[in-house]
Amino acid sequence: MRDFPSILVVDDSPFAARALVHVLESRGLRARAASSMDAAMTVCAETNPAVLVTDVCMPNIDLFDLCRRFRAATSGQRNFVMLFSAHSEQEIRTIVSAIGADAFMEKRDGAAAVAARVESLCAAAAASRQAHHAAMAPSSPPPR
Repeated sequence: MRDFPSILVVDDSPFAARALVHVLESRGLRARAASSMDAAMTVCAETNPAVLVTDVCMPNIDLFDLCRRFRAATSGQRNFVMLFSAHSEQEIRTIVSAIGADAFMEKRDGAAAVAARVESLCAAAAASRQAHHAAMAPSSPPPR
């Protein structure tokens, strides 16, 4: 596994979530799946993911609440939200904008394209975390 932050994949279809996790792991990324709000928050507490990848249309999960809780659980660091959907209607894009997602992809783009986009978000998260840690490190006293 590469030294990238972890990923949380949320989809109300456990099969779809596990399939995407498998694709991400085959690219050397660390990912965990959840298919409920409670499971998603448990994964957040256990792994401190930097990237949330979630389906837009989930009848049993409030997308706005999921994203809000994800951002709150990972506060103090830059995190990323990527939404994906089988639909591309304008209504979906409005939801994406309202949530403040960092990325949106259609499921028909294919797992490899979705994984590549997630990988780029992980790279950005890793760079952000590295810069944050460097800024927080105690500075050396000035030379005499």
